[in-house]
Amino acid sequence: MTAIISFVSQKGGVGKTTSAINLATAFAFGGYSSLLVDLDPQSSIRFSMGVNNKAPVGTRELFLDPSVPIKELVQDTDHENMDFIFSNIETISHERSVFDIGNDSGFLQQRLENAKDDYDFIIIDSPASTNNMAVNAIYCSDLIILPLQCESLAIKSLKRFLVAFNELQRQLTSKNLRLAGILLTMYDRKFEVHRRVSQQIYKVLSDSVFETIIPRNEAIIEASALGKSVITYKLNSIGATAYIKLMNELVDKFSLR
Repeated sequence: MTAIISFVSQKGGVGKTTSAINLATAFAFGGYSSLLVDLDPQSSIRFSMGVNNKAPVGTRELFLDPSVPIKELVQDTDHENMDFIFSNIETISHERSVFDIGNDSGFLQQRLENAKDDYDFIIIDSPASTNNMAVNAIYCSDLIILPLQCESLAIKSLKRFLVAFNELQRQLTSKNLRLAGILLTMYDRKFEVHRRVSQQIYKVLSDSVFETIIPRNEAIIEASALGKSVITYKLNSIGATAYIKLMNELVDKFSLR
């Protein structure tokens, strides 16, 4: 059975795209087939994976042309067990049209239904917002991951997201929205503020926080600059180890094997 996992956050710069890329890669590395879908108009995944050419088809057609099968939106790459649907929403008019279609919260769920026979996991990187595209990602997901940077403003942004998420739960009564957990990112144990923030979050939310913490790691930064996942760039790094650990935690905690 295919599991759809979305990374969502109202705040940018929290490691959302990096985490989506590396979790999808970890699944592929573990022998699972994965599809990584980029809903962000900034096309961050395409750039982060070193693909410089514009995507001829992608999320624009995913929303605006339902006659195009999912298989025709997938871009060929050299990643074994891993496919991509890149963002190609390049103009304001396209973005507005996609947002209009996204008024139907269940639209993306219907579109991805035909992809479920081909993949074990579908990973979605949503925009840093709670706009229509992000709501579509949340609605179609079996599990939702909230990346949270270990900084002093993190708790404020966490409270805002949880309020928005609770509001969505009340509005989207036909769907049981499920927050898989909060993923602490960019953690550096040398910084007191990181230790303090992480301790506060674990104390207050306990079971809602992943045991895995993504460290601030040079290999992760280098890999992104080179257009690679940290797993394919430097498998023995603590960054790669953390994402593989996250994959195993998800599989075990939610019985996804």
